[in-house]
Parts: sequence; C-alpha cells; structure tokens
Amino acid sequence: MSIREFLSSESFMPHGCCYLWKPSLIWLHVISDALIVLAYYSIPLTLVYFVRLRKNLPFHWIYLCFATFIIACGTTHLMEIWNVWHPTYWVSGIIKAITAMASVPTAILLVYLIPKALALPSPEALKKINKELELKTSQLTVANKELEAFSYSVSHDLRAPLRHIMGYINLLKEDTESLLNPSARHDLEAISHATQQMTSLIENLLAFSQVGNSGINKSLTSMNALIQETLDLLAPSFNGRQIEWKIESLPTLSVDQTLFRQVWVNLISNAVKYTKNKEKTLIQIGAREKEHVWEFYIQDNGVGFDMKYVEKLFGVFQRLHGIEEFEGTGIGLANVQRIVMRHGGKTWAEGNPNQGAVFYFTLPKEIPSTLV
Repeated sequence: MSIREFLSSESFMPHGCCYLWKPSLIWLHVISDALIVLAYYSIPLTLVYFVRLRKNLPFHWIYLCFATFIIACGTTHLMEIWNVWHPTYWVSGIIKAITAMASVPTAILLVYLIPKALALPSPEALKKINKELELKTSQLTVANKELEAFSYSVSHDLRAPLRHIMGYINLLKEDTESLLNPSARHDLEAISHATQQMTSLIENLLAFSQVGNSGINKSLTSMNALIQETLDLLAPSFNGRQIEWKIESLPTLSVDQTLFRQVWVNLISNAVKYTKNKEKTLIQIGAREKEHVWEFYIQDNGVGFDMKYVEKLFGVFQRLHGIEEFEGTGIGLANVQRIVMRHGGKTWAEGNPNQGAVFYFTLPKEIPSTLV
C-alpha cells in the first residue's frame, strides 16, 4: 500500500454519513470528543509538571507511562472528530494501535506496581511515626538541655575550690621558697600545673555548654579577616617558629563572628600545636565552592593521626595523643563541630601518621534562618 492510498479517503464514507449529516447529532459528537481531547491533553501536562517538581516521588516513571497512554487516548478522540468529515480510517486505526501499545504495557506495569505501592506507609502510619519522632526529639532536647545545665553547674561550682587551691599553692610557694628542697619544689610545681590543667578543662567545658545555649547573631563576615584576627591573637604562642602560611582568598559569609572566631582559634591552634616538632611547618587554609555549600579546609604537615580513630576526633574529652606530648583538653574540636552544625554545616578530617592532617567543614551558601 502506497502512502497516497494509506492517506486516501476515496474508498470510504465519513462518519457524518452514519449520522445522516444531522447537525445536532454531528455537533453532539464533535463537541463531546473535543472536550474529551482537551481533558486528555491537559492531564498529562499536569502529571509531567507534578513529576518534575517532585523528583523524589516513588515510582515516578508510572506517571510518565500514564501521560503517554492518556495522550494517545486523546489523539484517538481527535481522529473521531476528523473522521466525521474525512474518512482516513487507516490513519485512525494506526493511532488506535499506538494507543493499544501504550496501554497494555502501562496496565502490566500497574499490576507489577500494586504490591510495592501497598507496601508504602499510609498517611495514618506516617502520622504515627512523625508523632513518635516528635516525642523522641522532644525528649532528646530536654535531655540535652539538662545535660548542658548540669555541665555548666558542675563546671561553675568546681571553679571556686580550684581558685582556692591555686591561691594556697601560691602562698605556699612564697612562704616556703627557701625551705623546700628541689624535689619538694618540683612536686609543688606538678600540683600547680595539674590545677591549671583542671581549670583550663573546666573553662573549656563551660564554653562548650554555652555554645548550645547561646543564640546565633549572624552578620556578613570576611573569613580572611577573621583568620588574620586569629593569627594576631595566637602570634605569641608560635613566636620563634618557622611557619609557612598559605591562605587562599576565602568567601564572605553570613555567620556568627564570635562563634566562628572560636572555630578558627581551635583549628589554627591545633595545626600549630601538632606541628611543633617539625623544623619547618606548612599550614594551608583554603575553600572550594560546591553546588550548595562552601567547603573549607586547614591542612598541616604535623604528626597526623590514624584514620581508624577518626571518629574520636570530634568527641568531648577525646584525645589521640597523650597530654605529655601535646597539651590540651580534648574539647576544641567538639566545639568546632557543634558551631558548624548550628550553622547548617558538617565537619570531618583526614590524616596519616607523621604525614599531617586535613580538617574540613562546610557552610551553606545561604544559611537557613531556622538554624539560628
């Protein structure tokens, strides 16, 4: 059959003949089919729009199958209008065959999909799960607040007796300086050092508890300026050290300046501390722009760490090195993680023993106000 014969209408009568060309009957069919065509063509557009907006929708492909099937059905009704006056029944038959090819697989896929759809939680089940999660979240919030209040209270109450101990130690040093032998003076210095260490631990614990209680006062902050302030603040602690600083151009973001000054103090002082045995220290600070976040890093060539202990790094009172090797309380990185999380970011680290370490954190380009 040639294309001309395929499209020819000479051998057939149009549907209008079957309607005896009665205008009322013809327009009843034409208007009804036209409304069906409009409905059939609008439904797929709505489905496609819905699927594009809800990309995480389960079984989204079945909506596209339905859209194809419905468009094909609409086209068959469009041909019914055309065939009232033009009997191109071969074309109409081909369109019906295409509709059949679209409908049969859709029906089979729908049968295959029903068990999976039934396995999805019902709205009532989701409400129950959400209520349980809300209850657990509420209980966890209360527990965290109680823990923070307890930490603050204990830390605050411990400072007074420690001040008394330090005062009596200083008095004892003054009164017995000429009477004590070197061994006794060494013991007294050890007591003084341990008391100072305990005081530092308590101060850091107080700072950690206050991070969770304080609000976030965001303002546009230049990270380069904040790092320079931190270096000026910490400069006395690395005087005489050969440290090469490589600091990239960093973005300006809306963060809490006070809290992020604390982040950089902890990260930079860590990098300085754990490279103190290096003859030449290299510390690099930079940032990479990702799709939705800025990824910051600080890299050093210090003692590093074994990656199997990486989970301990950001825990409170967790240390990978003895206090005899490197001073500290084990709270600094926990503070970093907490502050970054409150700004909607995350923290992680990479390292190798004696090959240095890299600490990372991310910040959203637009920090949500709900995190404040």
